[in-house]
Amino acid sequence: MKVFSFFTEPASYTLDLIDNVHDIMSINYCFFNSHSEAYTSFKGKKNIFMDQMKIVDRIRYLLYVRRKYDAVIFNSYDTLSFFFIFLINVFSIKKIYIAIESDTQLLMPKNFLKRLLKYFYLSLIFQNNYVFGLAGGNYSHKDLFRYYGMKEDRIFLMPMMVDNSKFYTDKKKFPKPFTFLFVGRLLDTKNVDKLCQQFTSLFSNKKAKMIIVGDGGNLEKYKKNFSKKNIIFMGNVYNVELINIYKNATVFTFPSSLDAWGLVVNEALSAGLPVIARKEVGACSDLIKGKETGFIVENMQDFGQMMLTLFNDSELLNNYSKNASDLMKNNWNYMLYRQCMMEFINTLSK
Repeated sequence: MKVFSFFTEPASYTLDLIDNVHDIMSINYCFFNSHSEAYTSFKGKKNIFMDQMKIVDRIRYLLYVRRKYDAVIFNSYDTLSFFFIFLINVFSIKKIYIAIESDTQLLMPKNFLKRLLKYFYLSLIFQNNYVFGLAGGNYSHKDLFRYYGMKEDRIFLMPMMVDNSKFYTDKKKFPKPFTFLFVGRLLDTKNVDKLCQQFTSLFSNKKAKMIIVGDGGNLEKYKKNFSKKNIIFMGNVYNVELINIYKNATVFTFPSSLDAWGLVVNEALSAGLPVIARKEVGACSDLIKGKETGFIVENMQDFGQMMLTLFNDSELLNNYSKNASDLMKNNWNYMLYRQCMMEFINTLSK
């Protein structure tokens, strides 16, 4: 069974996935885009970027992949390349398997027309017997495929993953002062302003600080409104410097109200940080709920109270920290990913 993956871009977590899964399992790949904001440099073993090809060459390459491989994996279902392969497969006598690897949760568009068009499009794709769903999580991510008609035996877990080993610590040491951490784009939906308001209200007279890592349109506004001695905006930070920031923090805060997964949750848990996250964050169901690795909250008032809970309870903090690192070392790791990929491939082979 020969499998090929189409990746969106050479983001850092994608390159790590290739090193730890695809190269080991001899799964070939290419990238749609040559640029990514999620990495600082790229020295790849292969440099196949479809955005650098002429249109005719792209079509030839897609036909070549379809002819040579038994199954292709796409990271999205809304690209022209995906739809091109899908349509050819529909009308061809010789079929191949098409898998959609997705971190998208089941969310209904509020606009009726968009909801109708989405239902028509995804039902057309997901109900095709040669299309498989590779869900980033076990819950809402699988529900996406189920809702639009994909049969259960064509839905597989393909866990959202980072290289956990980069963040491991032999024995977690909590810094002084108590350090809350946020990492992510400073978008409105990340609610960093509300996070800073909670911190200012509850911790102004306590030995604690908040570190904000990330860039975005709101950075200068937030710095103007919230920069204080105990609230530090660091802008974009990458690689070893970012890893050290994780390792030298106490609790990870992620108040996003719109996040399909949130790989920063993986990173934080791997570094032994309990996580406080809004219920809308996709990673919550698999990595926090029922795992005693942190708290899932519904609003910012509860968010602030959970910050206080971990600040005041050192025993709970230590337990959640150990549970977090144990989960990522022993369960949600590249071994699990390779097992899921092998299960998928073996199913196709049968």
